[in-house]
Amino acid sequence: MNNQLNDFYNRYNFIFPKVPDLTKAILADMEKGLATPAGTPDSADQPMIVASRTIPNSIPSSSSAIVIDAGGTNFRSCLVTIDAQGNYSIRDLEKTRMPAVDREMSKEEFYDAIASNLDHLKNKASRIGFCFSYAMEITKDGDGKVLYFSKEVKAPEAIGTYVGAELKKALEKRGWNSIEKITLLNDTTASLLAGTIGAPKGQSYSSYVGFILGTGLNNAYIDYEPVKKLTDDNSAQHIIVCEGGFFKGAPQSTFDKELDAASAKPGQGLLEKMCSGAYMGTIVHNALKHACSDGLFSKDFCNALAQTHSIMPVDMDMYFKTPQDTSLKIGKLAAVSSEDDVKLMVQIMKDVISRSAIIVASLLCASILKSGKGTDEKNPICIVGNGTTFWKTTGLYPQICQLLEENLKGKWKRFYQIIQVENDITLGTCAAAFM
Repeated sequence: MNNQLNDFYNRYNFIFPKVPDLTKAILADMEKGLATPAGTPDSADQPMIVASRTIPNSIPSSSSAIVIDAGGTNFRSCLVTIDAQGNYSIRDLEKTRMPAVDREMSKEEFYDAIASNLDHLKNKASRIGFCFSYAMEITKDGDGKVLYFSKEVKAPEAIGTYVGAELKKALEKRGWNSIEKITLLNDTTASLLAGTIGAPKGQSYSSYVGFILGTGLNNAYIDYEPVKKLTDDNSAQHIIVCEGGFFKGAPQSTFDKELDAASAKPGQGLLEKMCSGAYMGTIVHNALKHACSDGLFSKDFCNALAQTHSIMPVDMDMYFKTPQDTSLKIGKLAAVSSEDDVKLMVQIMKDVISRSAIIVASLLCASILKSGKGTDEKNPICIVGNGTTFWKTTGLYPQICQLLEENLKGKWKRFYQIIQVENDITLGTCAAAFM
């Protein structure tokens, strides 16, 4: 990094924190979140949601489960079958719109609409796994109490209801029989559990971590100590959804603060806004605008940037892959710029990605250290990575791996394996059905 760019970053507090320092800060907040109920004056940034009291020890051979994946505006459902050798098949997959997106529904209408979406799976399995990616509180028996919906879903009467119990009643009205259990979970828990089915055969793992970096950010791990804020449950082995994107302790730059102030929910999800796919391009755009104001770029570049109202991670990736394509958004910027302009622009984009890698590595380090597992090289922790930003952002994944090698294996002597599981949310939701 040249001195001019270094001075620029210092002026705007764009800092590259050290992974051990950020990890320790996140860990301290995790501990606080496990001891203190969310919403209290002394609560942690990360709510540390207890998503499940256990994980499946095994799934019965030659068994099937109905899997539902509902989030945003999409509703997917299918049948997953596990054979005697542990191989899985996905059948009868249907994708429809999430009920109550097009219009407001009463509680009965909402659950009847969900049940009608499952008619093609009627009585094909007695267990149902339901990945319900809206705010909910998981109960001891695996049901989920709706806390609130995102703006897409309009079913106010369903808030406060228990999804599994209400869906079971709606299915029974439609002639379903022998519904043994409906288990609720979110996509991060499903990602973690996907490792119990989709990981390489023959490899033994000491624990699992689920990590999602796409439009947003979330992480989950398994805690093997009693959770202090659960006064009625002293058992060990709980899946904890950290909601690490809510952590506020990472140093924010002016670019981050400007993004946050212009967002729909200022002050919320600060760490997510520093590194996830929905925001990374805006941080780059903000940095480039300030660099123009400070005279780091030529007049031609600044004039062209003024006509570029936004930058997305996909724009950055496409430029890195085909920098000579002047039909692309960033390619157009480069075409009217000097060689020095292009080098500086590329360095700023790469530096924003590098800071994202530091944040991701720190969250993963904290999740693994908090689990206490991964101390034996033969039994590493399985990290299931999910999300286009995690896997596809140019240069991000290799940097994450390097930082984990340096810190987890080098500093803390923890062993891990990062895997990508095809159909991870579907498989993890299937695993949850047998919890």
